Amino acid sequence: MPASATTIGVTMIEPSGFTALLRDGIETYAKTKPDLSVTFAYAPQGAGERQVEQVRSFIAAKVDALLVLPVDTASNATITRLAQEADIPLVYANMAPREDWFAGRVAFVLSNDLVAGRLQMRKLAQMLDGKGRVAIIKGPPTHSGTALRAQGAKEVAAEFPGLRIVEEGAADWDRRMAATLVAGWLAKGSALDAIVASNDEMAIGAADAIEAAGIPPDRILIGGIDATPDGLAAMQRKRMAVTVYQDAGLQARRAVDDALKLIRREPVQQYDWVPFELVTDRMSTTHFSK
Repeated sequence: MPASATTIGVTMIEPSGFTALLRDGIETYAKTKPDLSVTFAYAPQGAGERQVEQVRSFIAAKVDALLVLPVDTASNATITRLAQEADIPLVYANMAPREDWFAGRVAFVLSNDLVAGRLQMRKLAQMLDGKGRVAIIKGPPTHSGTALRAQGAKEVAAEFPGLRIVEEGAADWDRRMAATLVAGWLAKGSALDAIVASNDEMAIGAADAIEAAGIPPDRILIGGIDATPDGLAAMQRKRMAVTVYQDAGLQARRAVDDALKLIRREPVQQYDWVPFELVTDRMSTTHFSK
């Protein structure tokens, strides 16, 4: 690597589903930038101490910028402090500390998870004519989007007197965990009209459990978030009724661009919002597959 090359150190959750799309997007876009090198380090969800150590290692290696997809909200303050003390640009992507302002060269590239939950639940409520029994499958408590997506769904559900949230549980973004959770609900006789899953992987897991129980796929409406390739395929097969498109490619490009601008000490939006977009089974999924 030439001495003049710019290096961005990326620390993130081990790639799967949407995070795999983000990782690929960062890597692909970085290759279009002359003399830009990107180094990846991975930590399991919730392993905040490991991610902090990865940040320390990147700083010691004198990377030009840090790009962090947090694995545990409890570690964000330490990561931010380390970057500020070292005067190294820091870009959080996909989730971020819930603060109004940060000193130093710090930026956030993310989508509004509260909006995702609202979009998802409103469409399902319309499809249910405002009446029905709803279950919510949440992500891990270490991810800021978990609470916000569920909050958005609950806010909308509260607007419809005929909707009742009868089950709620966490499956940590995981397909198999979601299938086990939903299978347990069905086994104990919970009657459901819709399942609101906070990502597509958990939505697909819910569909797997419903299929295994011999319930027709259109009997229980399922909503996901992210519009991953697997999620879009599930919609095309009528296993999911709705998802919400989170543009991994755009998040990746903006994160890299913001990091490069901060390296050059150019101004950036502290919060660089990437919009969510509703996807239903009546829409062409071609656009979202690109």
